[in-house]
Amino acid sequence: MKYTTIRVSVEDKKKLERIARLIQAKSLVQALRFALEVAEKELGKFKGNIEQVLSSLKYARDVGSTNAEKVDEYLYGENS
Repeated sequence: MKYTTIRVSVEDKKKLERIARLIQAKSLVQALRFALEVAEKELGKFKGNIEQVLSSLKYARDVGSTNAEKVDEYLYGENS
């Protein structure tokens, strides 16, 4: 097996460390392999236009704590 070095942001490394803890991986490499396998499976299931989904995320923002029962109010305003 051949190996290479990749550079990731500190934030991404922290996410990978969290995944490793959650799955009880012995190394970050195992966690990365797991994440890649899951991503491949999920992308294989997706039938929509991924570019459209990703472009819509540009407009996403943190709205803080929400109540799922009020989704219509959040989307359409108080008078929905």
